[in-house]
Amino acid sequence: MPIPGPLQGRRPDQKEIKHMTISTPNARHLLATTRRSSSRFMLGLASVVMLTACANQQPAQTQPIAAQDQELFAHHYIESMPSTDWNRVEYIRSLEAQGQSLEAIALLKPMAVTHPEASYELARIYDDATGVPRDPAMAAHYYRQAVPYEFSGLDNASLKLGRLYRAGDGVKKDPALAWNLFQQAIAHDDNPSARIEIAEMQLAGEGVTRDVDGARRQLEQAAAQNEPRALQALAENYAPGGAFDSNPSQSRAYAERYAQVMTPRAKSGDVGAMLALSRVYAEDGPLPQPARQQQWLIRAADSGDPQALAAAGHLLVMHQDPAQGLDMLRRAAESGNVDAAYWLGQAYLGQDQIEPNPGLAEKWLSDAAEQGQLDAARTLGQAYVTGDILPPDHQRGIALLKRAAQHDDAYALALLGNLYLEGDRLRAQPRQGIEYLERAHELGHPYATARLGQAYLEGEGTPADPQRGVSLLTEAADQDQSGAARTLGIAYLDGEEVQRDPARAQRWLHRAVEQDPDDTTAKTRLGQGILEGKLPGRGQQGAGLLEQAADQGDAYAMVVLGRAYRDGVGVPPDLNRAERWLQRAARAGHPSAEQALARTYRASGEQGNIDDLIRAARMGQVPAMADLGRAYLGGQGVRADYASAKKWLLHAADEGHPGATASLGRMYADGLGVGVDKARAANYFERAIAAGHVGAEADLGKMLLTGDGVTADPRRGIRLLTRAANAGHGSAGVTLGEAYLNGTGVAADPAKGVRYLEHAAQRGDDNAQRVLGQAYLEGNGVGQDSAQAIEWLSRASDNGNVSAKAALGAAYLEGQGGIAQDVARGRQLLTTAADTGHAGAEAALGRAYLSGEVLPRDTHKGARLLVDAARQGHRSARVSLAQAYLQARGVEFVDQQQAMIWLDGVMESDSETAIRTLQDLLEDTDVADAAGETT
Repeated sequence: MPIPGPLQGRRPDQKEIKHMTISTPNARHLLATTRRSSSRFMLGLASVVMLTACANQQPAQTQPIAAQDQELFAHHYIESMPSTDWNRVEYIRSLEAQGQSLEAIALLKPMAVTHPEASYELARIYDDATGVPRDPAMAAHYYRQAVPYEFSGLDNASLKLGRLYRAGDGVKKDPALAWNLFQQAIAHDDNPSARIEIAEMQLAGEGVTRDVDGARRQLEQAAAQNEPRALQALAENYAPGGAFDSNPSQSRAYAERYAQVMTPRAKSGDVGAMLALSRVYAEDGPLPQPARQQQWLIRAADSGDPQALAAAGHLLVMHQDPAQGLDMLRRAAESGNVDAAYWLGQAYLGQDQIEPNPGLAEKWLSDAAEQGQLDAARTLGQAYVTGDILPPDHQRGIALLKRAAQHDDAYALALLGNLYLEGDRLRAQPRQGIEYLERAHELGHPYATARLGQAYLEGEGTPADPQRGVSLLTEAADQDQSGAARTLGIAYLDGEEVQRDPARAQRWLHRAVEQDPDDTTAKTRLGQGILEGKLPGRGQQGAGLLEQAADQGDAYAMVVLGRAYRDGVGVPPDLNRAERWLQRAARAGHPSAEQALARTYRASGEQGNIDDLIRAARMGQVPAMADLGRAYLGGQGVRADYASAKKWLLHAADEGHPGATASLGRMYADGLGVGVDKARAANYFERAIAAGHVGAEADLGKMLLTGDGVTADPRRGIRLLTRAANAGHGSAGVTLGEAYLNGTGVAADPAKGVRYLEHAAQRGDDNAQRVLGQAYLEGNGVGQDSAQAIEWLSRASDNGNVSAKAALGAAYLEGQGGIAQDVARGRQLLTTAADTGHAGAEAALGRAYLSGEVLPRDTHKGARLLVDAARQGHRSARVSLAQAYLQARGVEFVDQQQAMIWLDGVMESDSETAIRTLQDLLEDTDVADAAGETT
């Protein structure tokens, strides 16, 4: 779970920088009232869990604190300062105003022993860096001297000391102590700023249980006193996406009140107010008026104040005029403003619309880091570690991150934890990574909480603890960490670390998308889950989410959409859309897009688009190569081309495709475009069998059974055929059935043969249906059964088996096998089969027409049919023709020489008819002489 940040070409959002500290407090204060996230006013930080109550609604709740801190709430009575001491204080303040802070400090220290007012003045000087370097630890020391006493400034002293403890600024972070100090400020003088601090803690769940209603009540009471920060917070939290129920009219009303309060201050020269108004009138502000925004930004910068220049330049860089903003930041940085140097360096890392400039980025960030700016140290350290913009320097980068971490910079701790846990850019040290993340989590950094939760969920760098992982991720998600919500959603969707729960998965993924509309991973997983039926929802809803993610540049979303439209998953199949999305994914560089696109072209090829099949094969899609080779082999969609078939089948076979290897075997077994080479065919079949191809087992098994071009091995042949038949290969079952039926290569076992045939026939194999029907017709291995013969031959015929049609037609024509003779039906079946070129049907019809015994005698038709059958090599047709020429049946004259020609090639058989016909021919001397001439 990498941490997004400025090095990815954008500024860190408020979720990522809640705990980033800005070393110059006045610049930070200027921005505190002007900065706003795109979705809501981001309040608060921290972690410790406590209960809360609303002041003035019920008694203020205190939190357990250390014994040494209880004195801070003693409320000791003390006499008011005499007028002479007040006069001295006023004189001291005038010294401060004249820049003589050291003299003021020297005069205040003796007074601080007895007067809390003097302690407060000293603390304020060190806190606000009035003429001296800021020293929050010294400020805390003097605030602590003041707050145990009842004096007029107790509320402000409690407020400011609470802020130091809340932020861990100069003191150890202590949310409980901060909470009690804020409550004391409210109780003493209803301090509105303290109410805002309380509201921030309640709204962010910082040290207390998150309490949105309590936060709203605190803010409304502060707003009743026209406290600007309260008005701003209410405006932004009533806006859509805010923490409160959306109420645009109320949001606008609070924004207008805020602007009314700030305008007089701005007109009187308050630079912070000018900047605040510029944010109110920004395009993404509550009262968008770009002209007014520009007006207040320029007025703030024209003041010449370096902090104003820095703040104005920062806002211009981010939102409106990067060039002018950079110029303002440069001028402020050159005058020594450390925040401007930081923002300038960050901008040159490629923030927003700024072109990266490694040299300037390094210069300004180094300047700021050397002056103690922790954000700059962390950002520069991250830049050195990642090496995206600056040259990688892991050693220096880690040193800078550790420097920030030593000051409890939670973001730096989170970065270090992630780096040591993942070990991408340095040697992994998982235990140290977990320790850094634990520290950052304790400091309240939501990303660290999320990353730590993921580690416990997946057992990364620590023993897996899904329960704690889910708890931490839930805590982070409640702090608007969309990555945590996404991780939870994916975990419940995949069901690996936790039990699969579609309802929770959908809820968390929806929440991730709502928290961060740019989280395309969450959007993609949510859309994919809906599309594939793993999550509730309509397919078009899932497709819509995926299209949003794809339009935001998520290449994987494009791939998912392409596959969905290709395969019809959740959407109607649409190969054109599939192609467009996958082409976009390929252009975006997704590694699986090319193969997915090739599969899409193959799918189109399977639907008859041979051009797409060729395209897929040329893209290297191995199954497409095999399909294309088979298409050329069988002339499917293209002209039969054995050379092209062999080329593509060889390509696929060389890639290990078993089907292509088997097809090559059949080419050599049958002599398709190559010389018949049974040995090479067997070699290809062996390779295909090794890859698990069932058809090759059937083909090689058949060859081994009878020794067809290879050394006979009936035992292995039967074993291969049995394995193929058991895997559902129909022709293997037929071969086995015939082998057991006729005792071919195996001991005859008619019952077993019939079982194989019936199994294949029942599964729809038309050849098995034909063989079974003929077995029942002839009583071969089974009792002769005309009904069964008709049933199986009819089923085979209906399934397109022409040989079955011919056999059934001949049976009806002659009344064979106990089938009642039906000449008309027999002739119709045989004629249909003969019209397809079936030699057996042609031979049967030809004999019938020649003999005239069953059909009307038609010697010309009979002779023509026999010639067509004989030319296909049909043995009985050749013998019948020889007899016809010998006896002048259906031909015009006796022609013994022609009779010998038709007999040639059938004498190797055991046909008794052929032998008798040859004997009749050889009894005639002229025929014998002719026979001698033809041989």
